[in-house]
Formats: sequence, structure tokens, C-alpha cells
Amino acid sequence: MNTKRRINEAGKQVDYAGCDSLQSHVTKLYGDAGIGGGSSHSGRRTFASNLIEQGHDIETVQQLLGHADLENVRPYLAVSDKRLRQMLREVL
Repeated sequence: MNTKRRINEAGKQVDYAGCDSLQSHVTKLYGDAGIGGGSSHSGRRTFASNLIEQGHDIETVQQLLGHADLENVRPYLAVSDKRLRQMLREVL
């Protein structure tokens, strides 16, 4: 993996791990396994969603995905129907 640098909202430089080569490798693994439509992006989305559903904070997910901007993690905040039903059962 390589290191990338961006400017955050506060105007400070932020270094983060670039996962471009890992992303290509994972996409190839999906193809080699015959998983149709699989991509490293869908795997990353599942990984992030699972972390959030397990109660990990969004900043940790941001760091693990290598996003310099917290706004890029917003799509992973959607709560699954399964999780909503589980939460409702816990309340009732």
C-alpha cells in the first residue's frame, strides 16, 4: 500500500494509506472465485456496514477505509432492515 496526502476541512495535510493496489487485487480475487458482479468496492461497503452495525465508531471506519474526508463514509451509515427489526425487538 502507498501513502497519499490530502487537505482536510481544517486546511491541514492528512496522510492516509492508499489502497489502490489492494483494491485491484481484491477485485481480481472476486473474479477468480467466479463471484459475478463482485468488486472490491462492494466488499469495502459490506466491511464498513458490518463494523458500524457492530457498534464501531465512524471515525474508526473512516481510518480503516483510508478516507481522508469523513463525508465519504456517509453512504455506509444506512441501517439494514434486519438491524432495524432487531432494535425494535429489543425495545419491545
